[in-house]
Amino acid sequence: MFAQLKTIVFAASVSTLALSAAAYASEDLRISKIDVEATVATASESNALDFYPNIEEDLRGEVAQRVPLSSDGADPQIRIDIRKIALNGATMLPESREFNELEGIVNITSPTGENAGLSFPVRISAYTGDTIAPEGFVNILPTETDFYVAMVSTFADVVAESLTNVNTSGNKIDP
Repeated sequence: MFAQLKTIVFAASVSTLALSAAAYASEDLRISKIDVEATVATASESNALDFYPNIEEDLRGEVAQRVPLSSDGADPQIRIDIRKIALNGATMLPESREFNELEGIVNITSPTGENAGLSFPVRISAYTGDTIAPEGFVNILPTETDFYVAMVSTFADVVAESLTNVNTSGNKIDP
């Protein structure tokens, strides 16, 4: 199932560079803090955090590499809630630890933790060319090399890209 990801990892690397450049181009928006929480653990029918207990820190680190950071506590914060880690929709992962869907909600908040006016879902999937990804998902081709890194990195790419649509007040910019 994950045989084609080597090519995708290369393409994702190129995309990551482009997205990172775009995120840094918006000098006005600086992030003072990034919090990631995996509420997927609260679901009794999910074992994903047993397999990936460091996903919160891994995702936080990937996002931090892609967005402009600030030491000013008055700047906005990013709060990410990982809500689903699944293999073809099933949240109970097999012993092989494979998953091909990663979903979460991103909130841009004020330093006090209040919503600053922007919240958006991030849905990443890894399906082969023969399978159609669920609606609303950003699809990458799966790989046998390291699908975990590819999934987490692509999630962070989408967060960074989406921040380019936010101004310093946290409102969406009209095209």
